This record gives sequence, structure tokens and C-alpha cells, in this order.
Amino acid sequence: MKLLIAGGGTGGHLFPAIAIAQAVKAEDPDADVLFVGTRHGIETRLISETGFPIRYISARGMRKTGLLNNILGALELPVGIFQSLAIIREFRPTFVLGVGGYASGPTLTAAVLLRVPNAIQEQNSVMGTTNRILFRFVDRIFTSWEDTEPSPPTAKTFLAGNPVRSDLLQDESPHEDTEELHVLVFGGSRGARSINLAVSENLGVLAPLADKIRFLHQTGLGAAEDVKRSYDRSGIRAEVLEFIREMGSAYRWADLVVCRSGAGSLAELTSLGKPAIVVPYPYAIGNHQMRNARVLEARGAVKVIPDGSLKNGALVEEIAKIAGNRQLLHAMADNSRKQGRPEAARTIALEILKAERSR
Repeated sequence: MKLLIAGGGTGGHLFPAIAIAQAVKAEDPDADVLFVGTRHGIETRLISETGFPIRYISARGMRKTGLLNNILGALELPVGIFQSLAIIREFRPTFVLGVGGYASGPTLTAAVLLRVPNAIQEQNSVMGTTNRILFRFVDRIFTSWEDTEPSPPTAKTFLAGNPVRSDLLQDESPHEDTEELHVLVFGGSRGARSINLAVSENLGVLAPLADKIRFLHQTGLGAAEDVKRSYDRSGIRAEVLEFIREMGSAYRWADLVVCRSGAGSLAELTSLGKPAIVVPYPYAIGNHQMRNARVLEARGAVKVIPDGSLKNGALVEEIAKIAGNRQLLHAMADNSRKQGRPEAARTIALEILKAERSR
């Protein structure tokens, strides 16, 4: 098969795309996979590391980004569509998959115009802008949540879950169970300042647990030194890094995770069966991070702390509460695992291959 995957811009779009591409290659080693992205996103760096080829088109976001950018985006849209038409005619894919992000719109539009079998993959419970426009026209929709807004047509919708990077799933064996609680804190690859402050400024709450708790804290660029000093003053052991490169090892080390509630993070948590305290990013489009989090909280997998409640110490108090209740921690882990779909990438890959073979 020849698969073209379009989209990116952020890790939330790109990591599931890479997982799907790898799953397709695992099922069909002869498959030819090509990515299409823009030079504005992280795909310029990450795709080259995977060994997959990538082509670039002109496209940019046009939502809450300023009048000038919206005008430029509108002007670039037909250019991006014509570039996508040329790429499809040259590559001749048997299937086109859009994963959201700037490049997805023009490329899927071109695929629809050329009648190439196609689909979109939506990571969130609230569709992003690109998929919100495209879902009416594409052949297939792969969703990650039972309830997705807006509600896609049932006949062409397949609930698959959100694909997780294969390197995170290679070794799911937990570390030795001890009385020591291991807490992993991160706010995405660039960190989350509000989470950093909420933890570092309220560590006194955890002082009575200093000999029973350890942290691995990813701060993002430029914040590690200040956060590390806060841990040192409190007497709580912590490894503080600007960026964690081996997230698989970090997850396996952790008993409890503190993070945002992006679709990718939640898919990773549930695929690995990790209990978590999540702080939804308050400015996410459609408030989808809060919606994602509330679904898992209702099922006992996570605890939700709104970003606006961080200043009153609620986050660290919740960590202390869970640290003192191993039964709650284990129950959350079990509930998290029940929500996980670690086979999501393979599920989507098999559906794509089935669609290609049924032509």
C-alpha cells in the first residue's frame, strides 16, 4: 500500500500519526508511507528522526491568531491545496489520512477532490478546527472518545482510541513495589509554568512525607534551576529536568503522574494504567482538555484540579491525599487501565489496510 499522512504542528497531532505509520509498516513491511506537513510545526524535526519521508506545503492556522495571519492563511489555502494535488498525483497514494493540524486541511481537500480513499483521525473529545470542517466530506472518521463533538455520522465513524508511541509500550513491567511513592510531574515538552509553581511553592505540605516520596519533574526550558532549589529547601528528593527524553522509562518509574490533560497524555496514561492528577489547560480550543479529563475522572481514573485552583495549594494537597491512601492509588490505576486502548495504532492500521485491499 501507499499511505499519505497529513498533519502535525504539535506533538498531539504528530505522535499518533507516527504510531499509525509504524503500525502500518509492522503489518505490511512493503508499505510506502509519506508524510505531508508544514515548515511551521515540529514535524520538520521529528519526522526525519523516524526515517519516513516528508513533503511540505503552505498552510497556517486561522483561529484567534490575528487579522494579518488570518488574511495570509486565507491566501495560502488555495496554494496549499494545489501543492497537495501535485503531491498526490506524484506519489499516487492508495489512502490518505489526516490527523489534524495545518497541513491536514489542504491535503484532505485534495484527496476528496481526486477521490482517493481517505479518513481523518481525531484525538480529542471536541474536534479541532480542521477536522470539524473535514468530517462531513471524508470517507472515514477514526475517533478516540465514545462521545465526540460535533457528533460524526455513525455509518462512517470508527471508535479506535488515540494511538500511543510504540516506545512507551515496549516494556510495561512496573518497578518494584515499595512504600516510597514516585511522582512524575510534567506539563508537555515545553512545561507548564502554573504546574511548576503550584508544586514548588507548596512543597511544605509534603514535608511530613519527605522520606516516603520522590519526584521526577520536567519543567520546560529555563525553569529547572528554580524548581530544583524549592525541592532542596523542602528536603524532598527530586530529579528536576528541563526535558525528559525517555518518557517510557519515566512512566514506568512513576506511581502517580501530574500533568495536563491533552489527548496524547491521557492516551498514554490509560494505555499504561497510570493514576494521575490532571490540570486541564484552560485555553484549549473548545475547552476540550477539561472535557477529556472529566470523562476519566467520572470513571475513577484521574483527579481533576482546575488551573484556577492551583494557587490555593489544591494540587499538592491532592498529592498528599493520594500518597496517604494506597488503596485509592491502586483503584485509580485499575480504572485507568480499563480505559486504555494500547492497540489503537494497530487497530487503525488494520482498518486502513482493509479499506485499501477492498478497493
